[in-house]
Amino acid sequence: MAAVKGISTYQTYLMYRTTTAGDYAKLIDITSFPDLVPPKERIDITSLSDYMRTYINGIGDTSEFQFGANYTPANYAAITALENHQYDYAVWFGASGNQGSEIPDGHYGKFSWTGDISAGISGGGVNEAVGMTINCTPATVITFSTT
Repeated sequence: MAAVKGISTYQTYLMYRTTTAGDYAKLIDITSFPDLVPPKERIDITSLSDYMRTYINGIGDTSEFQFGANYTPANYAAITALENHQYDYAVWFGASGNQGSEIPDGHYGKFSWTGDISAGISGGGVNEAVGMTINCTPATVITFSTT
């Protein structure tokens, strides 16, 4: 197989599971996803002998992830049914199967965390689809895997 030089956002999935022993399932179709591994905060370690400021990495801050989705009553209900509980969530890149019957498998990578989720309806304008925002607050470190 040839080396992959990049991938498309096509076949990107928001996944969840309600028990650590369970399998992940696609939550709803999303239209956008956030930065999954934001930069770490900088800690200034400049001394009075330094010509320029110098820094070291601090801790990361993933205070909230925001995903976009199309509003439907079913999509909204799927998210609000998970509110007020911490579950495992993930973003998976890649699927197998034929067009129209793809099965998410994350063969291009999986970013996983445990956290809380909620939904809100996005503002809209003339001749636009009604959107919703999915807010996810991680309670754990985001982990990456390819399996």
